[in-house]
Amino acid sequence: MNKLYETFKDDFRLGAAVSGIILMSDQERQVLFEMMKKRMEEFKKNFKPQPGMPVFKFPEPQPYPKGDMPDKQLAAQHFNLVVAENECKMGSVYKGPDEFDFSGADRLLKFTRENGQAMRWHTLVWHNQSPRWIFEDGNCGKASKELLEERLKKYIFTVGERYRDDICSVDVVNECISDKNFILRDGADRSQWFDILGPEYVDKAFFWAKEAFPKSSLVINDYNLEMIEGKRQGMYKLVKGMKERGVPVDTVGLQMHINIQNPPVEEIEQTIELYGSLGLNVIVTEMEVSAYIDKDFEHPDPRREYDQAFLDLQAERYAKIFECFRKEARAGILKDVVLWGITDKMSWKNNFPAPGRTDAPLLFDVEGKEKPAFNRLLGL
Repeated sequence: MNKLYETFKDDFRLGAAVSGIILMSDQERQVLFEMMKKRMEEFKKNFKPQPGMPVFKFPEPQPYPKGDMPDKQLAAQHFNLVVAENECKMGSVYKGPDEFDFSGADRLLKFTRENGQAMRWHTLVWHNQSPRWIFEDGNCGKASKELLEERLKKYIFTVGERYRDDICSVDVVNECISDKNFILRDGADRSQWFDILGPEYVDKAFFWAKEAFPKSSLVINDYNLEMIEGKRQGMYKLVKGMKERGVPVDTVGLQMHINIQNPPVEEIEQTIELYGSLGLNVIVTEMEVSAYIDKDFEHPDPRREYDQAFLDLQAERYAKIFECFRKEARAGILKDVVLWGITDKMSWKNNFPAPGRTDAPLLFDVEGKEKPAFNRLLGL
């Protein structure tokens, strides 16, 4: 059977985000399920509804399927680059000042070695999915700047010591540009890194990452850079300044959580070339093509039918964008393209931003069968 990554082997690596669930044994999945049930019971017990809030319906955790899931075979067969969906985020790894859990990352690394794939690390510094304790002093107060710097540096060097020879690229800082004013996200915009360390935390993270991962490309990663002009320019100003200060950033990551209509391919092309003009590489880190435009997240689109007309439209959309990627790769700018998931069944877009609404944003359907988009890309 043809392998999708071979279609683009002369242009860029083709990757996919892998959920740790698909690499677990049945016993490990059962342990995780029991843990989720326990956490849900704790949440219910401590949940305090606010006056005027609608009745909250608690979703019950569902058992995971047994045996190999389609995503595992498809990840091994069609992609030559993988990244962990959650297992390499700080909250999954850094459990305490002297406690690290590398089980999920090790499991993925073993998978990549068995299948001859490259591996990315996502992510070192992010305002989400960081452990709460890292920002605390142990006495019910906020960690000092010196303490937080010490913890972050220890984390980066510990991860690097273990994986430096196995990681092709690292998302050093993730989602640091504010959606409100297109400058660095601050404490009022949920970044405790900025709140405690100040704006220099970005530069310092990259300098430490350069020492910890000397063989890896160092990526600053964000969403909507290809969708929102202000945010695109905000990132441009940030990385231009970093380059001028000698900060070792070499790559901009475009998450590319896009939809069936937006942005136009021309805007994606302009975005890639903008960062390329600074001498930076560009990679696509988290792409999917949602069925929904959702201009207003408070009033998301109703569920549509994933009929043949939609599937054909999605296939053409993927094809045009990948033709753009190929052009930019041959211009020497674009290096990798990573899809955020493998089958529609496992996509994070299910239930987000509309609870109860599924999505169909990827190349394989809920059963793991090839969609028209897959076959269209295979023929490029």
